[in-house]
Amino acid sequence: MHINWMNYRFWNYDGYGRFGRYFVRALARQGLRITPMLVDQFTEVPGWMRRMAGLDFSRITITCMPPHCLPALPGRVWLMTMCEGTRIHKEWIRMCNEKAERVLVPCEHNAEAFKASGVRIPIHVVPGGTSPSDFPLVHRNGRRQGSYTFLALGDRGSRKGWVAVWQAFFKAFEAVDDVRLLIKYRPGGNDLLDTIAGAANRDPRITFWRNSVDNPADVYLLADCFAIPSKSEGWGMPHREAAMMGIPVIATRYSGLADGIDGWATRIIDDFKLSPVPSTAQFVFGEWAEPDEDAVAEAMRWCYDHPAEANARAARCAQWLREYQTWDQAAANLIELLGRYG
Repeated sequence: MHINWMNYRFWNYDGYGRFGRYFVRALARQGLRITPMLVDQFTEVPGWMRRMAGLDFSRITITCMPPHCLPALPGRVWLMTMCEGTRIHKEWIRMCNEKAERVLVPCEHNAEAFKASGVRIPIHVVPGGTSPSDFPLVHRNGRRQGSYTFLALGDRGSRKGWVAVWQAFFKAFEAVDDVRLLIKYRPGGNDLLDTIAGAANRDPRITFWRNSVDNPADVYLLADCFAIPSKSEGWGMPHREAAMMGIPVIATRYSGLADGIDGWATRIIDDFKLSPVPSTAQFVFGEWAEPDEDAVAEAMRWCYDHPAEANARAARCAQWLREYQTWDQAAANLIELLGRYG
């Protein structure tokens, strides 16, 4: 079988970019012929040049992108996409129904959100994966040298749960000196964090790291524990990538994270409430989870007090991911779907 694969970008620091890169590589490993392309190659290149480049729309085109980026393509189009809330924007609904034959989402939570919002075309769950080669297992028996370090992510506003981690850090470690919190975010990714990071009287135990990094594994290695109780996720690549390396991960049992969470998360936040998504959250609609700060604090304190047990659990989680949630398994699921409907 030969398919086209279209992304709007293949950036390594972009979620859709990495999702597409991993899928294309895993599909190719399993023998599928793929012609990769970018949206710009279709929208900005004349048709005769597209034919010179070997772009043939008589075969299925899988597009990996948010629905609002989807161009009007000839032929059969399957849209691989995702959302974080319980509803999607009305323009996304129109794009799905008018421009795609099928929608592929990474979790059941997404399938329910797209269907409830009014998407009428067939919706299929095709889970994402993790890469054992890019995120190799790190063997740790106890603490690393120096202060115990928690990692949080501050990108995408508050959605990654960094506010809950920040507040929980003060609750759990009010008078503890040998503990640190590292909040990582990208330039332009969070104005509030820029303001907090610049405050003169902030807690010296907390570091704000504003930088883009080519290799996420280098970031995960800085942590004794990755505290990322996201309010919502389409899939949750950072959570699973750190877990695949054997880093203890604290995550919320909700949305895309709920898929297999008992297998890959070291500590699970089950105590949360659903609340309306604020209007400031870009492209997220409906409701999302608000993790309980006391539950997050308890999970962080347990990992700090029991580093050997946390690492042992994390090593088992890494093995579970290698057995059940790799990109090769994700590609096999997609190939089976192509066999049924292609």
